[in-house]
Formats: sequence, C-alpha cells, structure tokens
Amino acid sequence: MTLSQQLSQFITHLSFSDIPPQIVERAKYHLLDTLGVALAGSLQQSATQCRQGITCLPDHQGTIPIWGSNQTVSTTAAALANGISAHALDFDDTHTDSITHGSAVLTPIAFALGEHLQATTKDILIAWIIGWEVAARVGLASHSGFHQRGFHSTAIAGIFGATACASSLLKLTQEQTVHAIGLTGSQTSGVAEYLTNSSSAKCFHAGWAAQSGIIAACLAKGGMTGPETIFEGRYSLYQTHGIRENASPEQVAQDLGSVWEFMNVSIKPYPVCHFAHATVDCGRRLLRQGITLEQIAKVECVIDPVAAALICEPPEQKWAPQSAYAAKFSLPWLFAAGFIEDKLTLSLLSPENLQRTDIQNLAKKVSYRYPTKNEIPFPTYFPGLIFVTLTNGKTLTERLDIQYGNPKNPMSLEDIERKFYDNAGLIMGDAQATQLAKNVLSFETKNIKDITQLLRVAL
Repeated sequence: MTLSQQLSQFITHLSFSDIPPQIVERAKYHLLDTLGVALAGSLQQSATQCRQGITCLPDHQGTIPIWGSNQTVSTTAAALANGISAHALDFDDTHTDSITHGSAVLTPIAFALGEHLQATTKDILIAWIIGWEVAARVGLASHSGFHQRGFHSTAIAGIFGATACASSLLKLTQEQTVHAIGLTGSQTSGVAEYLTNSSSAKCFHAGWAAQSGIIAACLAKGGMTGPETIFEGRYSLYQTHGIRENASPEQVAQDLGSVWEFMNVSIKPYPVCHFAHATVDCGRRLLRQGITLEQIAKVECVIDPVAAALICEPPEQKWAPQSAYAAKFSLPWLFAAGFIEDKLTLSLLSPENLQRTDIQNLAKKVSYRYPTKNEIPFPTYFPGLIFVTLTNGKTLTERLDIQYGNPKNPMSLEDIERKFYDNAGLIMGDAQATQLAKNVLSFETKNIKDITQLLRVAL
C-alpha cells in the first residue's frame, strides 16, 4: 500500500472506542486552550481585517459563527477566519518535533464543518484527533526540511491534517480519502517570507489550511482524483517542499493507532514564538538567584539554525522590534523583557513597552551561536541554554532542555485553565467564559452548537 492508502485506512476506520481515554481528556484541554487563544486573537488587527475582507467574498454568507464576533458566514469562510484568529497571537499549541501548530488549523475546521454537517461531538473529536495524528506525522517526516526550505510547516503538515479531519467528518470512503490527500498536495505552500515585515501571512496560513482541507475532501467526495504517491513519488511533497535526502516519508504512516503523536503536543505559556520560551525561562531563573539587571554584561544563547532563522536573524532587526508581532520573533527583546518584568504577557507587547530603553539596552547585550553536536536536544524539544557574563567577570550557565508546556514538562491543568480565562476575559464576561469552559471540558456529552453559540460576542 502507498502511504496515502495507509493513512486513509486509519482515517476511515478509527472509532471513538479505539481512542484511549487519556487522549480524549487531553484533547478537551487543547480545545479549551485553542478557543481561548482564538478569542483573544480575534481582537488582533489581522483578525478584524480578515472579517472585513471576508464580506467581500461573493459566497461568504452563512450561519457558522466567526469566534469573538456576532458575524456568521459560510463553512469555509468560518474555517478561514477562525484559523486566522487562532494563530494570530502565536499563543497556540505546537507539536514540537514537527514544528506544527495543529490545533489552530483543526479546531476551526472541525467546529465549522462539524456544525454544518450536524455531526455529533464524538465524531468531531474523532476527526480532530485524526487530523492531529496525520499533521504531526507529515511534519515529522520532513525532519525540519520544510522550515529549511523556507516554508511554514503548519501550512504544509497542517493542511494534510485538515484534509484528514474533513474526510473523517464527511465520511469519505477509503478510496476517496486517498484522492483527497493527493489533492491536498497541490494546495501546500506557506512561504516564510512573512518574517521580512511581520505581515499577516503567517496566521493566514492556518486559516487557509483549514479552508483548503474542506475543499480537498469535498472535491474528492465528488469524484475528483489526486496522486496516490504524494509522499513518496518522483515529485512528492518531500522532494518539492522539503530536503529529500533528510526526509523519512515512511514516518507519515508509522505506528498509526498505537503511538499517539497528539500526546507530544505542547501548550504554550507565553504568547510568543515557541523557540524562545526556554531561553526566556533560563533568564527568569537568574532572577531567582538574585541576579540584577545591572550585573549583566552579556548573554550568549545557544540556538539551533532552524530556530535562529526566525528569532535571531538578522540581529540588528531584533534588538528594537517595531511591532508587537516582530517582538514575538525577537529572542533578544523577549529575553530582556522576560528578565526585567519576570513575565511575558500580551500586555507586555504594547507599543509603550516596545520603546522602553531598559529592555532595548539589555536586548543589545544578547547574542547567539549555533550549537555544537548534541549540545542541545533540538528539535525533539525547544531547549534553552545561556552563558551569562557578569560585570565582575563571573560566568553563569543556565539550561532548560525541555520547555515548560511540553508533555514531558507539562503545564498544570490549573495553568491551562488560567490561561483560558485570561484570554477569554479579554472579550467576554466571566459567566460566558465559565459556561464555555464547562461545555468544552464535557465536550463529548454536548451538542456542537452548545459550544459555538458561546463563542459569539457582540462587538
């Protein structure tokens, strides 16, 4: 069987009883986290501009809610808009090994298409989990090749997960699912050029992936066909979008149903690029030791080239980022802000804080280098390793091999819930947020509209 055929067999045969209970419970916390992040993200300029732009689409009318607003649109438009909101803050969860933000793609498509089809919440959970298993494996098999080629992995791995999710909800046959996966290969993109001007393109990738999954699955259900060897063929995904000699296409279908890659998904404690989290925490550890701002002469961070391309390069643009979005991808600024304030919150990314000279001055003392062989466990984890030289000449070392929020250094459930309420509280009242959390955490016993109606907010 081709890899697509193996995937399609998994997608079309998985039942709710096949999923271990701990996967179901964990899934509900990730759904809660994603919805909170998306509600906060709906306040971002990119999300409001998306909602305005969608009204220009000739076929945007429909009954599916755009989260954080009172606007309803078509199923595909809702998947697009909610995907953009879910990824707008870079606060959404991440499968670290594949560098894929899956929930920002899968939750919008599962909710929009699930509501349109009047699917049960159990079927929606099955499809969502299937989507994660596929997206994670497609990204894993590239061995960071997508990023090295200048693509955003979420836009590539995520779109295959979206198609898997949609194929499950639409009850495609095994053959139709193979063709849906093949058609998806022609929609993968997501170039990383957004880094040059901190544009909205990155969050667009998540929304586009969600929308495209619906389209690929529907076209396959109608009879359209796609290549059956999209992962291993002559012009396969890893040949065109990755680095073929580094890729392991067989990982796409490896251990399906026995190893659950979803359990390797990290929840983010900070609303910034995940690559920076552990380094920031290393800096905050210095505070616990009584190190002061005045004592720091310089900081050297050990950063893998894949991560450095996003958060360290070019250095002169990272010391004084000009927008909140740029600051999210500036390791020097994030390290400095996290150290000085002993936190990294959405409010810390305000225009006033971006202009602070104390943060900028410390940021200029932060440099980086690439690791020596096996010096840090990247990309299995997004580690932090810093060497800090004090003004008295003493050197301190701090390292955090597994970032907080990773399943092997997990956020507590209390922290996840606190993060949700902090995010949801930016746009809705306590009673609405509490009911939303209650419904999500008992997801499989609810009707999907019991949840989506609570995501509507009158602006």
